[in-house]
Amino acid sequence: MENWCQTPIFRAKIHRIMISYQNALRRIAAVCQPLESAPTRLDELLGRAPVEDLCSKMNVPSFANSAMDGFALSAADTARADSDTPIELPVTGLVAAGQQPPEGISGQAVEIMTGAPIPAGYDTVIPVERIKAQREANGTATLISCTEPVPANQHVRQAGQDFQLGQTIFTHGHLLEPHHIMGLAATGTDVVETRRKPRIALITTGSELAMSGVPSGGGLIRDANSPYLRSFLTATNTDLIQTDFVTDDPHKLCAAIKACGDHADIVLTTGGASAGRFDLVPDAIKALGGETIFHKVAMRPGKPLLFARLDKNTLFFGLPGNPIAVAVGLRFFVLPALRHLQGLVSEQFLPTICAEPISSKPGMTFFGKARTEPDTKGYWRTRLLPGQESFKINSLMQANCWAIVPEGTVDVAAGECIKIAPLYPNGLPNGLLR
Repeated sequence: MENWCQTPIFRAKIHRIMISYQNALRRIAAVCQPLESAPTRLDELLGRAPVEDLCSKMNVPSFANSAMDGFALSAADTARADSDTPIELPVTGLVAAGQQPPEGISGQAVEIMTGAPIPAGYDTVIPVERIKAQREANGTATLISCTEPVPANQHVRQAGQDFQLGQTIFTHGHLLEPHHIMGLAATGTDVVETRRKPRIALITTGSELAMSGVPSGGGLIRDANSPYLRSFLTATNTDLIQTDFVTDDPHKLCAAIKACGDHADIVLTTGGASAGRFDLVPDAIKALGGETIFHKVAMRPGKPLLFARLDKNTLFFGLPGNPIAVAVGLRFFVLPALRHLQGLVSEQFLPTICAEPISSKPGMTFFGKARTEPDTKGYWRTRLLPGQESFKINSLMQANCWAIVPEGTVDVAAGECIKIAPLYPNGLPNGLLR
């Protein structure tokens, strides 16, 4: 007799319960509205997202200036210079950075420092080490001798050579990093309209958990999820406004979720999201009047993941309790929601070469703990690590990326393309450049 759980009717029922990873992402996007914005100073911009494209407010450099310590002059005055008949030019002054230059006079030169404005009428600079100069006892240059023609625009930084007034220098939908802030400061920007940071509340559930400082044993398990989530979220562009721990008590769970939901944009729980007797999260959402948008995704690990809306302003993610399921839920579901709240573009995963064959279950998206490393030709090759079980943290510590096998793929052969996600967003896989 056929096992009842393998019958077509049962399989169809399971299929209706679970949704695909891509479908889950679409449902998340549909209810995530970008957060409100506010003016933000340069020293607070790191990790923030501007609401519109940013343009240069000035030419950079704003005036032609010298790239070297040397002498500014007209290139035409040196056109006939050679070693046999050098051209001698009197030096009529000195201009330092931050000073207004004198008017450039044909047949003369001005000593000039790096960053100083080029005098009007002059178009080139000879470095001090490339020219013979006569100097007075106090070091003042009085005469230079040119033994070869000097090309125009040599060692001159032209106005607008780096940035031009009105040029788009940063597009919205991306997070600002230190090098972007450098460019904004240089181009005259002092304040940027940015999305505020999402507020996250974290609730760890499970009577079996031994929190930090509490001995494990006697049936208790050390809590690894909340330290991971706290450190991960702290490193992202979020405000972790509240953390809590509740035992498997439905009343305490409801009270904790309600208290967090009053202040957070996202409430995040770990554990209790499946269908067991002590999996209390689905009923808690129902009791609080929340709207469950999906519960269970066709993926491994982390299938029982739950996504809901507590009210129009507060989203809810119920992550399973196994550590790797927590990591997958955060990386591939919570982070996309955060990107939508910040008005960011979707993350693009990186193509690499599969180093060894990978098999996945039909109809399931697989997120595998993996390492990617260059081969002898410089191509990045990705291999799964042993210990893919969702309770095994050791293998995650050896990983520098997630290998992603999409729902419609069963086998990935060695040599085929496989996409990877860095362990942490907005960067290359950890250790990629080692």
